[in-house]
Amino acid sequence: MESGWQRTVLTSLCVVACVLLGLLASRFVGGAYGEPAPAILDAMRPTAAAVAVLVCLGAAVALAMSIARPINPVVALFAAGCGVAAFAMRCGNVNMAVFADGQFRWLGAETLGWGVFVAAASLLAWRVGGALPDVPWPDPQASLMRSVSRRKSLTMLLAAVLAPAVVAFTLVGPSKGQAIGACTLAGVAVAFGARLLAPREQPVLVFAAPVLVLGAVQLVMAGAMGAGLDRAFATGALPSLLAAMPADIAAGSLCGVAIGLGWSKGLVKPAESA
Repeated sequence: MESGWQRTVLTSLCVVACVLLGLLASRFVGGAYGEPAPAILDAMRPTAAAVAVLVCLGAAVALAMSIARPINPVVALFAAGCGVAAFAMRCGNVNMAVFADGQFRWLGAETLGWGVFVAAASLLAWRVGGALPDVPWPDPQASLMRSVSRRKSLTMLLAAVLAPAVVAFTLVGPSKGQAIGACTLAGVAVAFGARLLAPREQPVLVFAAPVLVLGAVQLVMAGAMGAGLDRAFATGALPSLLAAMPADIAAGSLCGVAIGLGWSKGLVKPAESA
């Protein structure tokens, strides 16, 4: 799609629709206090909540795929990320999660589940939209899975180690806006790092890498603190990495990596061989 205004209108409509689906998903994550729970694990009926959220946000991803081919996969994933961000903003924050019947220590496992969701959405986006205009496929004859499993493609994922450091330094409060903002900044940093490591590779799995790394870090940190999580929160000693809820991380990664890839286009060197 060559016309700038058509791209803008189509993207805006897609983002609005994804946001509405994200808000709808939050209605099914009822918590013990009559408000949306901070995570699916903390919902009164976690299994039913997980199914409802998957249906609603799966529909948002499917809708976002409508712009993957006429625009590109990165913009499609940004639109899907806006839907996840709308869902995250309506859910509870770390204040509720710490005292939600001891489920807090397992929120890292839910973050890993979101990482699988983001990875599946990314693979679908590239399957539907094809290669980015500025980065052709290294081997046009290879399958998608073979392309993303190339050594250089996997090297890009090493940039995800930046995510915990960025979140630790930028998340200074319990508010949802700060959590999503910090995770978005982490996504931007990971995108720049991935471009520097392998500028001629398709960044298919870069969207999911920060989510998986942060989920693993959360599991280890919460497990190490054990039963003292509520005491650490009350005394202000809770690590900032544990203040980002699973959906906050997924939303920040989808939106942040998309923004970072757009800002880092200048790092792609056309003359470099694949």
